[in-house]
Amino acid sequence: MLRSTFLAFALPAIGISTAQLPPGCPATAGQHLFEVNDQWAAREPSAFADARPVRFPSEAARIAEHLHRVRQHLALDPPEGLSLPARSQRWALLEALDTYADRGIFPLNDIVAGRSPVFIDKLGNACAVGHLMITSGHAELAERISEELNLAYVHDIAIPEVAEWATTNGFTIDELAWIQPTYDHMKIRDPSLVATFQLANGDRFEVRGPASSGAAQKLRLLRKDLAGDKVLATLPLLSGVKIMEYNGHLFIGGMPPDNGPSAELYEWTGKSLQAQDPFTGRLGIGSISVKNGRLTIVGYALGEARPQERYLTEAGEWKEVPPTPTPEPGVVIPEERLP
Repeated sequence: MLRSTFLAFALPAIGISTAQLPPGCPATAGQHLFEVNDQWAAREPSAFADARPVRFPSEAARIAEHLHRVRQHLALDPPEGLSLPARSQRWALLEALDTYADRGIFPLNDIVAGRSPVFIDKLGNACAVGHLMITSGHAELAERISEELNLAYVHDIAIPEVAEWATTNGFTIDELAWIQPTYDHMKIRDPSLVATFQLANGDRFEVRGPASSGAAQKLRLLRKDLAGDKVLATLPLLSGVKIMEYNGHLFIGGMPPDNGPSAELYEWTGKSLQAQDPFTGRLGIGSISVKNGRLTIVGYALGEARPQERYLTEAGEWKEVPPTPTPEPGVVIPEERLP
């Protein structure tokens, strides 16, 4: 069944897609998944059995659905003979893949026409496989692939270290090829727009980058309504920005810059901007969402496979959400814990 909730507030690019099957076009789930990765035909033909038409609000939502579904299949069907360390690492990286999919920030293909893999784009956004390598502490391998074979399919990446990495982390090359999305060629319209959120009353909030290279290097929070645009506040130049409304307040999160405050989250109360620091150190923000009525934030540290999760209490404090335990060999994961 298709997941109905996607975090689509982060906008690495606003553009026009030239997909043969646009995400908003009614088609079967299998046809949409095949558009993202043709490995579906060989790996899971049952995905094409459901004839009901579906559509997606964006290309990012469709890619996220592909990643969530692949993750679900891989969680249920690990390769035989995995060592306990490889099994543990595989599970942690599958959890990281879910978080990455929810984050919704994927590489931009502004290089070639049609669909193509992009390992790491010009903005530093890594593909799913590249993200798993970086998360596991092997950023140098991901960067090497980007430099030498940035548009290659996994099956065509003839670098021995890739197979070694896959084995160590509990994956096969075929599984990585199934994970790897393709990205349709996009034409950037508005590169200054970082994130956006619209209220039920029609008011629109935007997070934008610096007005110019000579302006203060800060993000700007704007409100757009019938009266025009108004800059509400400025905040540090976060990367991977998310925005979420909760109890009438806006929460803007992202990876803080190396130089400056370590806060990953900022709260706009309607009158002022307040810094929040849910995590120790500087973490990237995987997602901001409301779960069980509580504001929940997922953070990830470079080089660490398992993300950290916090929720906001009624007292205004951030509490840790215990991580999902790694299953022992032979233990079946309950279906309700799968995506």
